[in-house]
Amino acid sequence: MTSIVANLMVTAASMVTDADVSTARLGQRFGRLDLASQLALLAVEKLGGDFATLSRVGICLAARIGSLSTDLDFWNGRDAVGGPSPTLFAYTLPSAAIGEIAIRYKLTGPNLCFVGASTVALTEAGDMLERGEADVCVCVSVNVVSPAAATLLGVVPAAQACALMLARVAVGSCRRLESDRDMESVCAIHCGHNSRN
Repeated sequence: MTSIVANLMVTAASMVTDADVSTARLGQRFGRLDLASQLALLAVEKLGGDFATLSRVGICLAARIGSLSTDLDFWNGRDAVGGPSPTLFAYTLPSAAIGEIAIRYKLTGPNLCFVGASTVALTEAGDMLERGEADVCVCVSVNVVSPAAATLLGVVPAAQACALMLARVAVGSCRRLESDRDMESVCAIHCGHNSRN
């Protein structure tokens, strides 16, 4: 089932949590990724898209608190024998998950990474499609708040991601997206439709 959001058609949606990561089988590389990249990659994998048949696929990623959880893990490793992990260093950028998605699916289209709320990812994906920079856009929202980051920020720990595959539809043929709509609610609505079918 597809649904229409703004001038975008949602062709697939998925939601994952850290519980899904423990059972994921996405190759040897998957195990060495940070949790945010694992969740983002798994959410895209669950979209079920045949990326080999698509050209000009864009990626928009929203990382709720950036790479703070991974940054803290890296920083805390400075006192470990041998110092902080060089493998973990690669994931101290919020955009690291985009690279992992692009590598796995051989995507070479435009990509954008945002730190904060996921509403901007949907807006930017729509703009990317409207401008003709991509034919399809994969939007991913990642919220990873480790216990250390939760203590620092005074919030509850979290580990989840959602993904949408979006395509453009003709202007005027569908309703506009409310300006405060976030990816999580769009995914929840769409995934809820799929579970009833």
